[in-house]
Amino acid sequence: MNRGVFEFRGSGFGYIWLLAWTLFLSVITGGLFFPWAYSAQQRWIASNTYLNGQPLQFVGTGIGFFFQWLLILVLTFITLGLYAPWGYCRLKRWEVENTVLP
Repeated sequence: MNRGVFEFRGSGFGYIWLLAWTLFLSVITGGLFFPWAYSAQQRWIASNTYLNGQPLQFVGTGIGFFFQWLLILVLTFITLGLYAPWGYCRLKRWEVENTVLP
């Protein structure tokens, strides 16, 4: 079986900068920016991850994630946290479905 070679080329400084501005915007918007921040973080991770020398691409958007995120929050709140594992799986499914090899 032919296996691909994965590489990650991101730097700590690049991630710190991304984390700083996304955290700042999330805090000043009371958390409403979180879906866009999370999408930006996934985009950075994908663009720094290579499969056989080709970078992955994250095609998800903040608005595309917003309603998923809202549903996860509401269901987790209503069920007093019991929905959290399913919400986490829903989040990971969204990440994988929106990560492609161009």
